[in-house]
Amino acid sequence: MHKALPAGQYRTENASLAGSEFVDTSLEGAKFHDVNLRRADFSDVAFTGSTIRNACLGDVTIADANYTGMRIEGILVTDLLRAFHEKSGAVVYARDLARVCAFYAGVPGFTVAHSEPDHVVLESPALQLVIVAVPEHIAATIEVADPPVRRTDAPIKLVFTVASIEDMRAAAESRGGQLNPPEREWQFQGFRVCDGHDAEGNVVQFREHVR
Repeated sequence: MHKALPAGQYRTENASLAGSEFVDTSLEGAKFHDVNLRRADFSDVAFTGSTIRNACLGDVTIADANYTGMRIEGILVTDLLRAFHEKSGAVVYARDLARVCAFYAGVPGFTVAHSEPDHVVLESPALQLVIVAVPEHIAATIEVADPPVRRTDAPIKLVFTVASIEDMRAAAESRGGQLNPPEREWQFQGFRVCDGHDAEGNVVQFREHVR
């Protein structure tokens, strides 16, 4: 279905525009609320001041667009893009580089962006995680129990938002880590939260949106 829309405000609520095509048009001030946009294609479109809320955006393609003032779920798209291109990050020092990398690649699902003998750069759409091998003379003084003992005295905790804490619990156990049991989970600011540790006992936390 092709939709050639005139410039001006466009408002759609409780509708399906799945597979629609928006080409060389203005959606300035448009509002897409409770709309299915799955597989929609936006090309050379002005989204200035538009809002998208509670919408299905699976497999949506957007190219050559003006996002000024555009918001998705209340968040400026320009801020989302900045977070993607200018990622914040964290560094984790590891006694066993390969084992710790396997945990973060296999549990929260980071991908390997770069690898050297002494460090590995892992990335997600929003975060860069650098795993650095502890020098051998220091590693020799570090004892990691099997299974690892949680380092609860560390002042920093890595936090990851995930689709399913239960899936993370199973994945962590298969890669040398562990999450607390369900009865030790709690709720915080719209999330269900669970602490755990990685393959060397470093404390991690997983958060799942409460639906």
